[in-house]
Amino acid sequence: NKEFLLNLMWYQDTILLDPTDRRKMESRGNKHTLNIRNVQGSDFGNYSCVADNSLGRAKKYMELSGRPSPAEFKSAPFSRAWDSYNLTWVVESYPQLEEVRLLYRKLYMNETYQAPGKWHDIILQPPHDETFTHVMSYNIRGLEPGSVFEAIVQAKNRYGWNEVSDLYQLNVNQPEMEDMELIASSKSFSLSPCRTLNQHLQWRVLLDAMAFAVEGERLVTGPRAFGL
Repeated sequence: NKEFLLNLMWYQDTILLDPTDRRKMESRGNKHTLNIRNVQGSDFGNYSCVADNSLGRAKKYMELSGRPSPAEFKSAPFSRAWDSYNLTWVVESYPQLEEVRLLYRKLYMNETYQAPGKWHDIILQPPHDETFTHVMSYNIRGLEPGSVFEAIVQAKNRYGWNEVSDLYQLNVNQPEMEDMELIASSKSFSLSPCRTLNQHLQWRVLLDAMAFAVEGERLVTGPRAFGL
């Protein structure tokens, strides 16, 4: 219908774009695309697509940049260890990464109160690999069991720093009660050199019985977890 004939224009910043050997505009039905081949630094900027017809005007924007993409965290929410957390993230960048910053802080919480602690700032040197997807990790040590932290990551290549990642919350596991009892019992046994031989034997029988009970519980509950 000629009444609704669409007039479509592409802009880089404020400059109206025309087709070139490297730049091609296509329209197929309601789908309109701008293809740029062999991207160069001069191609970076803010692009907009402006569409006009007799009913009005619509405009959409996007940025073309050589900077890295925001980091995306891949770690599980809960740590496997009681006093550390292995944080893993992914950054996409065609140029090699030059520097990565990791910041993390503890969250002090109770039922009615939550307050962040001081940021810990870690500067990391990324590996110089020829890849688009950069996977990095850092093991945060010396954490308190049962504590909660939050982290952010920022990366830099030759075109500059990317946007700061979203806040990521990580949880440090709390030891199970049976594990804490075994640890406490082991410590009590090792710190009693003056006990009689009979008392030592009683401790050893008790520890063996506890270990057998824990192992037996795992044998019973283990297959259930896999639906057997």
